[in-house]
Amino acid sequence: MIKTISIIGLGKLGLPIAKVFSRHYKVIGIDKIKTKGYTTSYTDLGDITFVVVPTPSDSYNRFSSQYVEEVLNKIHKKQIIVIVSTLMPRETDRLQKKYKHLTLIYNPTFVALGTVAYDFTHPDIILIGGKGRRIIFTLLDIYSVVLKSFPYFALLTPLEAEIVKLALNCYITTKITFANQIGNLCYSLDINPDNILNAIGKDSRIGNKYFKAGLGYGGPCFPRDNLAMAEFMQDNGLYPQLNETMHNLNKRQIAEMVYRIERLNPKSIGFESLSYKKGSDVTEHSQLKAIWEKLKEDGYKVKMGKGEINIDWEGIK
Repeated sequence: MIKTISIIGLGKLGLPIAKVFSRHYKVIGIDKIKTKGYTTSYTDLGDITFVVVPTPSDSYNRFSSQYVEEVLNKIHKKQIIVIVSTLMPRETDRLQKKYKHLTLIYNPTFVALGTVAYDFTHPDIILIGGKGRRIIFTLLDIYSVVLKSFPYFALLTPLEAEIVKLALNCYITTKITFANQIGNLCYSLDINPDNILNAIGKDSRIGNKYFKAGLGYGGPCFPRDNLAMAEFMQDNGLYPQLNETMHNLNKRQIAEMVYRIERLNPKSIGFESLSYKKGSDVTEHSQLKAIWEKLKEDGYKVKMGKGEINIDWEGIK
C-alpha cells in the first residue's frame, strides 16, 4: 500500500500536483532549490516517485531528457518512477534499458497553467504507459483516491502513451488554427465569426472547446508539441505537412491581428496582459507579446491598461 509519495521538481506543474497529493498522502517534495516544507535531498524517497522536471526543446525541436536523467542518476535503489514530464516517443523505453534498477511508467498530464490542481483532479483521460500489472494497478489506486472525476484510463505501452500525448495536443492546435482561418474569412466579409463557429461546434463530431476566433495557440506546450511531433514523423520517414502548415499559419495569425489593429488607426493601444492565455502570467510563445512588440516596432503607442483600442487575450474583433 502506498503511504508516501515523492515529487521531484516543484515548478509550476510539480508544486500544485504535490499539494493535491498532500491532501491524501505524506509527500516528500524534492527540488534543486530548498523551500519551506521541501528538500533537496534524495536520501529518503517515498513508496513511489513522480518526476516533474522540465524537458526543454533542443535545436531540432525534440524534447531533451537531460533533467530527467539528472534525477534518475541520483536514485540508486529500486524504485517505481512515474515520469510526468513530456518525453519524445521511444524515450521511456530507452531510459528503462539504461536504468534497469528502476521501474519506469510514463504518465503525462493534460493540464493548463493557472488551473493545474483542478485539471489534475478533473481529467478527461489518464495516460499510463508502462509494463507490469501490479505496478499499473498501484498507480490506479493512487488516482482512485485523488481524482474528482471519472476519466477514461488508457493503459498503454510507453511508446503508445508518448504518441497519444503529442498527437492529442497536435489535434488541438489544428482545431485552433482552423477556427482562426474561418474567423479571418468572417472578418474579411464583415460578419461575426462567433455565429459561424458556434454553429459548427454544435456538431458532436467537432465541439466548441478550443473553437473560437482570435489569437493563435501559444504557451509552453502546444507549439513545442506540434514541432516535436513533426520531428518524430520525419525520423520515421513521414512528411509532417499538416504540422508544418499549422505552425506557419499560427505564426501568420500574429500578422493578421496586427493588420486588424492598424486598420483602425488608433492613437494608443492598451493591453490587458502579455500572457499567452487568460489567467496565466506565462509569456512563452505568447501571441499577445509578439503583437505588442510588432506594434511598438511600427511606432504605435502601446501600454498596459486602457488605450483608445483595448486588446485582451482573445484579440480584437
